[in-house]
Amino acid sequence: PMTLLQNVMLAVQGTSGHSFRFWAPVSEDREMEAAAMQSLAAVGLDDRADRIAANVSHGEQRQLEVAMALAMKPRMLLLDEPMAGMGKEEGAMMVEILNSLKGDITILLVEHDMDAVFSLADRLSVLVNGHIIATDTVENIRNNHEVQKAYLGDGHA
Repeated sequence: PMTLLQNVMLAVQGTSGHSFRFWAPVSEDREMEAAAMQSLAAVGLDDRADRIAANVSHGEQRQLEVAMALAMKPRMLLLDEPMAGMGKEEGAMMVEILNSLKGDITILLVEHDMDAVFSLADRLSVLVNGHIIATDTVENIRNNHEVQKAYLGDGHA
């Protein structure tokens, strides 16, 4: 079983060229550990770095996935329903984490939790049956008649 820190260290190792240091113990590489801890801190898991990944909550496992992605220093995060299966509290934590990353990294988010979408998005596109019916700011999407009709029925508006 691997800890949260060890999981993120693998992501750091895979992207920083460390994977070819066959004889050097990864667990003793302080630079790699510091980079992994920075990613864990970005998602609020640095205080639980020594916990076994399989033993943490579903929400913490999702946070770990984001930490591992961040450890690879991406220019963009593509997230497909990161709040899926989370309770209200865990979902709120993920929204808070993603909001904290917004200024540093581009995030493309596919999500059905509209409260999360409205609190995270700068611009959003609404799909109905695989077709985009609107792309705009959050405020304009909220007031868009076609979006209301598609999601709330003709009697709304």
